[in-house]
Amino acid sequence: MESTVNRWLTTLLTHSESWGMVWFGLIFWGSVINAIALLLRPDADPMLVAWGAYATGLAIGAFAKARGGWL
Repeated sequence: MESTVNRWLTTLLTHSESWGMVWFGLIFWGSVINAIALLLRPDADPMLVAWGAYATGLAIGAFAKARGGWL
């Protein structure tokens, strides 16, 4: 019988293999876009910039997952 820990690890590994590009887009590209946007528009609302940046990063990651690659 498979232990609970093994099931969780298997599920986590499967999830990261299939959704890795989406998470990378959200975290990495969202952070990069957020930093650039805050440098270019220091007077903008930081929370609004963050929401827009991370939503854009998520969209980039989802688009890459749908395409099967980044470029």
